[in-house]
Amino acid sequence: MVAKLTYRQRWQLAIRLLFLYSPLTLYINLPESVRSLGKVVELLPFIAAIFLIALGLYFIWISATDWIQNQLFQRFGEEFLLDFNWRALILTMLISLGLAVLYALVFQLIITGLFKLIFYVGLIPQHSEKSQPFTPEVFAYLHRVNNVFNLVIMLSAFYLTLISRSYQQLKDVQLRAERSEKEAALSQVEALKHQLSPHFLFNSLSILTSMVHEDADLSEKFIKQLSKVYRYILEQRDQELVALKTEIEFIRAYTFLLQIRFENKFDVLIEITPAEEEQYKIAPLSLQLLVENAVKHNRMSITEPLQVRIYCKGDVLVVENPWLPRNQPDFSTGIGLKNIINRYALLTPRPVSHGRQDQSFVVEIPLLS
Repeated sequence: MVAKLTYRQRWQLAIRLLFLYSPLTLYINLPESVRSLGKVVELLPFIAAIFLIALGLYFIWISATDWIQNQLFQRFGEEFLLDFNWRALILTMLISLGLAVLYALVFQLIITGLFKLIFYVGLIPQHSEKSQPFTPEVFAYLHRVNNVFNLVIMLSAFYLTLISRSYQQLKDVQLRAERSEKEAALSQVEALKHQLSPHFLFNSLSILTSMVHEDADLSEKFIKQLSKVYRYILEQRDQELVALKTEIEFIRAYTFLLQIRFENKFDVLIEITPAEEEQYKIAPLSLQLLVENAVKHNRMSITEPLQVRIYCKGDVLVVENPWLPRNQPDFSTGIGLKNIINRYALLTPRPVSHGRQDQSFVVEIPLLS
């Protein structure tokens, strides 16, 4: 269903027509006797009145054009006036001609009354039949010129209305596409959260089972950090952005669980100041995805531990880990890093950069305020 133009859009189109055509039309119709600067200054209130009358009529005629176009769209389809076809061209010309004739009649009646008022107050002296400002031939010529101008104005109104409608439709399509893209990205986040829940929980419970009888204090701490991780997932699942401090607290808890799992083979070094934590925001689970990718795709051992560095470089968050690809890499869906890139494309024009730099793999995420 094609929507009608808004009240504001119709006024904007009317103002465009006023600036396009009214000055030229007024200049053509002013007699030579009143084209001097002094006379024009005297007539400024009436010229302003003519412009306001024209503006009001343009608004009414654009509203009528908008209604007619809606009827055509409903009858012949939304693409009827946008495609090149003779039926649309003929209908456009006939509609514009009819509106032009009606406009000319209404405008002429109003202007005639206005000039009678001007003559009555004496701003322009009443000419005798022998000293009229225009001869009958010139007057007939001006009448034809005005008719042509009226037709051009109505054609312009028709196509400006159509262009404005098309632009609005394009904006609506772009908005729907952005909304769909955003929903897709959020769906991917939800999928990642659900993926984290069963696999990570299974591994964590297996570790907890093996150490609960060996170290009760460590087991208690492990349970607390595990609860922090899942509380964060539940609390932030509907958020587009979270405070960097909140994400850092989450990644500390997540790192603790991984360190218990991999013992002395893995570590995360966080080099972020409290001021930076308070200043910036980040998309939730971004750091978890990057740390998980580092663990998944790189080998680690006691002699060759994997250390992930997280630090700020201006208003960019850097996640860096050694390039130590596994001989038999784990199967990867590839949606982790892609999800971060897609989410940030909806949040900021600044891109997420990633790639190998020397002996490291580096991901740079724009921080948001």
